[in-house]
Amino acid sequence: MAETRPHITVGHHDQYGVVAATSHDNHVAEHILRLVGFERLPGSTLYGLTDPQRDPVRRGAQAVQSLRAAQYRVNADVAYDLQPHTRLGTGRGLLERLEKPSASPVAPAAQQRRSQAATAISPARATATPARQPGVAVEYRPAPSAAPQPVRTR
Repeated sequence: MAETRPHITVGHHDQYGVVAATSHDNHVAEHILRLVGFERLPGSTLYGLTDPQRDPVRRGAQAVQSLRAAQYRVNADVAYDLQPHTRLGTGRGLLERLEKPSASPVAPAAQQRRSQAATAISPARATATPARQPGVAVEYRPAPSAAPQPVRTR
């Protein structure tokens, strides 16, 4: 099976910090990038992480995880990639990496574990008592037998 390019590549830029680039012209991917904290850089096809001075490595790694959870193929620099089997080589240019095919597709078992982890209840919330719903009593009352019945006439 021929390998395909990643949808999104995340890397480090000397001037802008954490940046992302899309390999396909897809407005949904651009919208998802905005949701995970990227904004389009003026006069460029790159997207920069908003507020790049505020914990860029952690926020970049979270963005990569969120993009993968949204079923996008993502290549990322080692600092932002928490999956060692999909890490990129030591190439320096973001656009060079964009042209390279992805190292390996994500295994279905890994995808399933990731989706289960995303929907699991945290241990802190597991011990909390759930909000109680007020009890609802449903009561059946038969119709009174003395009620007048409709009369059919011709």
